[in-house]
Amino acid sequence: MILRLALAELRNRPGRALFLLGGYALGVAVMVVLLAVGEAMLEQARDKELVGGGDVVVVPSGVSAEMLKSGGTSSLFLGIDHARFIQRQLLETPRGREDHGVLAASPLLDNKQVELFARGRVWKAVATGEIPSRARAAGARRDLQRGRWEDSPADRAWAAPSPEQLFREIDHFHLPTGEAARDSTWAEWHYFNVVLDERRWVYVTLAVGGRVRVPGMWGGQILMTVREADGTHRSLTRNLTDREITFDTASADLRFGPRAGVRQAGGVYHVTADAGGARVDLRVTPAPRRYFPSTDLGGAALVSGYVAPALFARAEGTVCLPRCEAVRGAQAYHDHNWGVWRNVSWEWGSASAEEMSLLYGVVRGDSTAAEGLFAYLVDARGVRGVHRPGPIRFTESQSVRSGDARVRVPRRFEFEDADSGLHVAVDVTAVHVTDRERPRRRYFVQMRGTATVREHGRVVARLPGFFETYVD
Repeated sequence: MILRLALAELRNRPGRALFLLGGYALGVAVMVVLLAVGEAMLEQARDKELVGGGDVVVVPSGVSAEMLKSGGTSSLFLGIDHARFIQRQLLETPRGREDHGVLAASPLLDNKQVELFARGRVWKAVATGEIPSRARAAGARRDLQRGRWEDSPADRAWAAPSPEQLFREIDHFHLPTGEAARDSTWAEWHYFNVVLDERRWVYVTLAVGGRVRVPGMWGGQILMTVREADGTHRSLTRNLTDREITFDTASADLRFGPRAGVRQAGGVYHVTADAGGARVDLRVTPAPRRYFPSTDLGGAALVSGYVAPALFARAEGTVCLPRCEAVRGAQAYHDHNWGVWRNVSWEWGSASAEEMSLLYGVVRGDSTAAEGLFAYLVDARGVRGVHRPGPIRFTESQSVRSGDARVRVPRRFEFEDADSGLHVAVDVTAVHVTDRERPRRRYFVQMRGTATVREHGRVVARLPGFFETYVD
């Protein structure tokens, strides 16, 4: 009966019947295509080679591996921030291998727009790049029809640089750009501190600043602060003109005339400085893996860059303060800062021992939103943790003299990240206060003390270190 009715309708109104038939056919076809695409995506999700091999895929926050594999236009511009650091300090580390079973990490550049130049013409193309040895280890070896596919020197430097290559990559000078190039508060400096014994240490800063690249409008300064055994501090300075300064935007090298400067070679920093009758000549050797990568916060009002190549190091050489003495295996620290420092303050601390290093900090400017504190733990096995604690709590204070004023400064302070179980308490043993003579955050407080680090209530380290804050 149904067939007879359908044939009758077809004879009666052939146009309308064919239109309805086409509509149903189109709907069925769309469903078949969608099911086929879904099946293909499922198969791709099971195919390791399509995402660089491996069992785990690391992608930018908020992005799925499926979106990358589908080749959407937005995937051309995605990347993982600090990918080299993640590879070297998180994935391919003793901790990553032993605790998490990481055999290899294979970085992948996929769907990147490139330009090819050949026979006078420019060709636009989409390219993929991998490190051959890491791709093979992750199970994504390419089926070559011709030629060789091996690591180049650049590949090896990316994945496993020598100490010299690493420090040249992360520790180098910068030229200010935009508004910062016209700001006289631009400054960039190497900072070293060396612990001579339990009661004596020396801070050494070699800084350049001003309107760099404008002759006569910038220069340099050597600042040495010596802490004596009786608790007194001596601050010694020497100023230099721009004609006496040479710095390198591809390395840490800095020359302050013929007598002072910093040079990094073979993963060792050679530091020479003199000011006010004092002189240092030191070789500072950073411990493996004990570094913090280069970070740069940019904006219209605040530019702040920081890298710590040596959270824990050993120093050898000579210091004359003014009496000369040999330095053998003294604990040392090195960082490098750059930026615009008008009305800027910070919370900062670095504490280290043989087993572990702690770094925390935040930079604040009058015209910028308050940033949250960060804390970083690292040891010889790689990164132990990166945390976002709450604000610092100054639980005990003490009164010290700065010039004619009495200033309340911390005796003990704490911070914690309740989500990750981190708790840090710092007991201050020595304080040095500098009056910056400004309306807010007037006093700059440098402290020596011991940080007690707890994870989930258990003490994992007690680390001697240096700490800084500002108070009114």
